[in-house]
Amino acid sequence: MYLQHLHLINYRNYKNQELNLNRGINVLIGANGQGKTNLLEAVYYLSMGGNFRGNKDLDLILWEQPYFRLMGQMKKDGSERCYDLEIYVDKEKNKQLKINGVKYKSMSELHNYLRVVLFSPDDLKIIKGSPAERRRYLDAVMCQMDKGYHRLIRDYDRIIVQRNNLLKELQYKQQNRIQLDVWNTYLAEYGSQIIYRRIQFLKLLIPMARKVQQDLTQQTERFTVTYHCSMGAIGDFSAEQIKELFEKIIDQKLGEEITRGTTLWGPHRDDLIFYLNGMDLKRYGSQGQQRTGILSLKMAELQAFFKCHGEYPLLLLDDVMSELDDSRRHYLIEMVKKNKIQTIITGANIELLTGEIAKDEVFSVSEGKIIIK
Repeated sequence: MYLQHLHLINYRNYKNQELNLNRGINVLIGANGQGKTNLLEAVYYLSMGGNFRGNKDLDLILWEQPYFRLMGQMKKDGSERCYDLEIYVDKEKNKQLKINGVKYKSMSELHNYLRVVLFSPDDLKIIKGSPAERRRYLDAVMCQMDKGYHRLIRDYDRIIVQRNNLLKELQYKQQNRIQLDVWNTYLAEYGSQIIYRRIQFLKLLIPMARKVQQDLTQQTERFTVTYHCSMGAIGDFSAEQIKELFEKIIDQKLGEEITRGTTLWGPHRDDLIFYLNGMDLKRYGSQGQQRTGILSLKMAELQAFFKCHGEYPLLLLDDVMSELDDSRRHYLIEMVKKNKIQTIITGANIELLTGEIAKDEVFSVSEGKIIIK
């Protein structure tokens, strides 16, 4: 797939900006604060229905303007059909998605169209941050892979909210105990499906990441990731076996959950543990080793998308080239070129990519305006 055209209106520091993108590499060069990452964020928004920096939608509207609008035109590989994506957000908190002029209620509809892999300096928090950061990362990738997984996560989150409210009530109102049986059934059913599908996806992703890591380090480093389940070791359990374990845990630990007023076991408590040569990468790895691990993971995402959907997603590289050494930059660019992956790269220094890219692949960004260099 590739994004042909992008149009930003009142988004961040862009008043009215249109951009025709190259099918291959696109490099945005400019000083800090000029709008490079803002444009990258707009592409991400057209894929995920939200920004990757955690800002509220209202914060994305250009100063003193009533709304923002993002529009993109894309094609899928092997097809001449164009898809027009449009997102509108205003200060009255109205938010609207249109695909080929048809309105949709849920932003999750975007997952069927423009898919992206983002690599930014902040991605180190996937390894260095909290378990919530790692769960958020894994779920975001899987939602793009499978729209049904997004619905599963959404419904599970609602179950957790309702069940936690009831657990708090039971601390002083025992007559509502019968309602808990219903939520326990839902919890085990949906939670076991999430855990099972996460593990199956990791079985696809991790061998790919391990191979990239070995290529990057001349076979000297072995990278792997394990799924840490809050309910204990689950090995190669089927979804039904995970559900049975879940039901057993719920029955055994219900008193503790009522006392604490919250759901203590389930996929919302699980974690990913990263290892390098058998050592915990978060605790013992250098920042360079952690960054290489993330790069391996992102390259594996590209391969996983291709295996599942028969086409590569759009690759967004936000100011990461300066963080990589020459060999890793070269590996990344060569992989992109070899597989014809549309890529948008931001940076402040074009010299880092000298000899790697053509002149017509470079755009200059200054004060919310983009021109071909």
